[in-house]
Amino acid sequence: MISSPLNGGINQAASISVVGSYGWSNYNALYLSWRAQNYHGLTATSNFTWARALGTSEYAQYNSSVTAMTPYNIGANYGPQLFDYKFVYNASMYYQPPFFKGMHGFKGKLLDGWTISPLFTAYSGSPIAVSYVPSFTQAFGETSSSSVSSNAENAVAAAAFTGGNSTHYGVTGSGGIGTNNPYGVNMFSNPAAVYAEFRPCVLGIDTSCGGYANERGMPQWNLDTAVAKDFGIIGERLGVALIFQFTNIMNHNVLSNPTLSLTSPSTFGRITTQANTPRNMEFGLRIHF
Repeated sequence: MISSPLNGGINQAASISVVGSYGWSNYNALYLSWRAQNYHGLTATSNFTWARALGTSEYAQYNSSVTAMTPYNIGANYGPQLFDYKFVYNASMYYQPPFFKGMHGFKGKLLDGWTISPLFTAYSGSPIAVSYVPSFTQAFGETSSSSVSSNAENAVAAAAFTGGNSTHYGVTGSGGIGTNNPYGVNMFSNPAAVYAEFRPCVLGIDTSCGGYANERGMPQWNLDTAVAKDFGIIGERLGVALIFQFTNIMNHNVLSNPTLSLTSPSTFGRITTQANTPRNMEFGLRIHF
């Protein structure tokens, strides 16, 4: 009970919030790196990371509207973090063709001095979740009218997972599942079969709902390139540099992850948006003296 000095009466507390730091997380990785220093004009750095980032969700104390699924077992929130990328690879190169070095005259000025700098990145799919709405921690005792939710309550497996995380075209769906798909692009070749492999989390049966995520989204890769040429006009005192920059030079289409919700069966697994931007080209001219 709380005493109110405004009316001199005794009022009952409408709500009480209890906040504490009880979560935990861990990160483990294998990191490999390879470098080449001016090998026949090539300087390169390449890195590969194989890692796992696990924890009891990734919300800080100030997120008072997000609660643990059950205060009696904080470990029920344990699972992959949002930034849990299993595989990450990148390669950065700087190449100066040595074939025309020392060439004089017009050909030397035209062909020598070019540099090519590609940047390649690739990584496995980001964590995503098969959810159901409303997800107001109903499985662990709260009601759908509650404003407090959990970010670790997802659908759980009802059978062995047979889907993947690649793109399928011409998918029409069946049985009302995956049928609302005007572009015919879906993460699963048979969305109805994958849909049947999940169910809502149930209190008394499940002790964990998969953590922050329980599946993997689409893998991605990208290639950017910069090409530059320096023209010396008067020795080293005056020159012109041409710069060409290409973003997504292959014009590679990276599709966004789908929304996987058991309460929206007609759109289950469908992909409708692009995650990256089409090829961009920038050209620059710099005079140095």
